[in-house]
Amino acid sequence: MKQNHFPSTRAELRIKFTTVTTDAEDKDLRDVMREEKSRGKRRVDPDEERKRQELLRAFRNALEARTEREFLEAIKLLGLDDDPQKRENVLKIWRSSSR
Repeated sequence: MKQNHFPSTRAELRIKFTTVTTDAEDKDLRDVMREEKSRGKRRVDPDEERKRQELLRAFRNALEARTEREFLEAIKLLGLDDDPQKRENVLKIWRSSSR
């Protein structure tokens, strides 16, 4: 009888390969992986997303105003009072949240 010196059968045996990459290759690999992960998704500009988040944060802070006058001053600083339609829309939001 043949004695098996390995604890697993041939089907269970798995070999791991380690590949050494340079920094340039690693960056290329990360770029490809990022592209593959984002396939089918809309690309997001990080600067635009940061500006959007800052505007939302400032608007949330403006919503905490106690009076309509304070709120109007806060949205004026945000540049949301230039358009009368925008101003009316944000006032509706503030009025509904301040009840």
